[in-house]
Amino acid sequence: MALVRRIARPLLAAPFIFEGVRTALHPEREIDVYPQAFDAVDSALGKTSTPGFVDVRTVVRATGAIAAGAGILYATNRYPRTAAATLLLTTSVGWAGRKKVWELRGEELTQEVQSILTDAGLLGGVLLAVVDHDGKPSLGYRASSFIERSQKKAAAKQRELEKKAGKLEKKAKGTVQSAQKQLSVQQG
Repeated sequence: MALVRRIARPLLAAPFIFEGVRTALHPEREIDVYPQAFDAVDSALGKTSTPGFVDVRTVVRATGAIAAGAGILYATNRYPRTAAATLLLTTSVGWAGRKKVWELRGEELTQEVQSILTDAGLLGGVLLAVVDHDGKPSLGYRASSFIERSQKKAAAKQRELEKKAGKLEKKAKGTVQSAQKQLSVQQG
């Protein structure tokens, strides 16, 4: 299975890396799809306390760069679940928003539907990659196991301390009794 993952991860990541780089280099491709929405976001950004250099183009470029970086991380098996989740978040919205099937007819419509299904298949593959444990337990399982181990260690330490306290208590009683005997011998 490791060999399959070694081959499949770069193949699955390649379109995301390509789209991410393309988006980072040419953000207008995304902006031209819904210019009114991007203008509204740009004006909303202008009214906030964000730095002046942050505009829609910068956000779109950064999203493309993040997607390309996540694709590279996934392809090289570095943080694969986190990278796959990042790919899913950064690209699914962009791909869904870019499709204008309602404006197409005939062969163009067929090609666009095929493209949508291909993109959906890629997103399905990334969704599987998000939950692929690669033989390693999930973060939640590891956290609960850590807590369970810590509780067992704490309980063992508590038992050990109680034993030591019991021994010290017996020793203290013995010391008190011997001191009482010496005192009674001295008084008598």
